[in-house]
Amino acid sequence: MNTDRGARQSSIEDTGLDRRWRPKRSFIARATGRLKERTDPAAPPLPTPDVQLRRGAAKVGPIFIVGCQRSGTSLLRRILDSHSRIACPPESQFLLPLVEILQGRTASVDHKYVSGLASMGYDRASVEASLAGFISGFFDGYARAQGKERWADKSPLYVDCLAELRAIFGSRVRIILLIRHGLDVAFSLSDADRDYPAIHRYVEAAGGNVPVGAGRFWADQNKKIEVFRSSCPDVCFRLRYEDLTRDPESSLQPMFEFLDEPWEPDVMDYGRFTHHRGFEDPDVRRRRRIEVNSGRYLAWPSEVQDLVRQACEPLLTELGYGPDL
Repeated sequence: MNTDRGARQSSIEDTGLDRRWRPKRSFIARATGRLKERTDPAAPPLPTPDVQLRRGAAKVGPIFIVGCQRSGTSLLRRILDSHSRIACPPESQFLLPLVEILQGRTASVDHKYVSGLASMGYDRASVEASLAGFISGFFDGYARAQGKERWADKSPLYVDCLAELRAIFGSRVRIILLIRHGLDVAFSLSDADRDYPAIHRYVEAAGGNVPVGAGRFWADQNKKIEVFRSSCPDVCFRLRYEDLTRDPESSLQPMFEFLDEPWEPDVMDYGRFTHHRGFEDPDVRRRRRIEVNSGRYLAWPSEVQDLVRQACEPLLTELGYGPDL
């Protein structure tokens, strides 16, 4: 059976048939989407942030929304931002270069930056606390400007720095891990009208097969998420996209309880609230409410579904997305 699947994959890669199975929206569909897109205001200018706050000074920890690309993080960002106590801007992305101080990714020697600071007398804990103060200064200022008590941030890119977020912000950090059916994610990432640089190397490794490469990317990202969740379960809440869209109240209430925030039903009607524009999935600006958006991968022929499912396994089944779903 595996031999047959391997032969089919080789055939698809060699003949370029994978390009046929990249979903492409019609001109009318794209134009209609543009017309539906809401125009969000820009955030007003803010004063220079107070970056003196230290990790232990905050009463509540920050919130991070993390998930593989195309898993619904932009939707969840707007839901959280609709809460009376939580401000969640579009993706800031400015944490990523700061986290590299701890990761040492761009250094020729591991932990070069931390080691350099150690030569000045600063240990790793001091660096982490200082980063917490620096980052929180910006986000606290943003939250105060919105009249809110707490901040959140979201980015699929944080999949690669979950451990560092836990180290910087300590045990009070709260991380919402959003998961979605791997085939639906792969279908979305295969959109012929969009380019997702994050999947390029996976597509190249799959011989140019975009759906299979997207499936492998999903598996890799969610494996990282699961490894972190297993090591730090106390700061994590896993939310299934399908549950969020099919039964919002039942899935969101436990999430806000985990965040130690009161339940506010109005968050489900996030389209009523103002959200600042910035970097996020443009599709979220075209919707005014939570909508079921699952099973689109069924538009693929069965042989393509089989190949993408194979690329996502065994994690796909382990996360509850068996062949019957």
